[in-house]
Amino acid sequence: MRGIGAWTVEMFLIFRLGRPDVLPIHDLGVKKGWSIAYGKKHMPKPRELLAFGERWRPYRTVASWYMWRAFERAGYAATNRIRAAKTRALRKAE
Repeated sequence: MRGIGAWTVEMFLIFRLGRPDVLPIHDLGVKKGWSIAYGKKHMPKPRELLAFGERWRPYRTVASWYMWRAFERAGYAATNRIRAAKTRALRKAE
């Protein structure tokens, strides 16, 4: 179906099917929450978050809830300072 992507599927698996081991690696709240929880100044790339999330297996959904909560508690003032992960194109331009 058009408009159904990885993020939508991950949210469906978590909130409708109740799967305990889903890590939404493209979710902005999870990425910013990870940055807050682990004291980073950048958001992780999806691959980085996926590799880091292996330590939370088989309860990656619960870890996602904690990342969302960290993002929520930190507030927008703190989370707006978190930078996006650098891409190769940006590194070449610097």
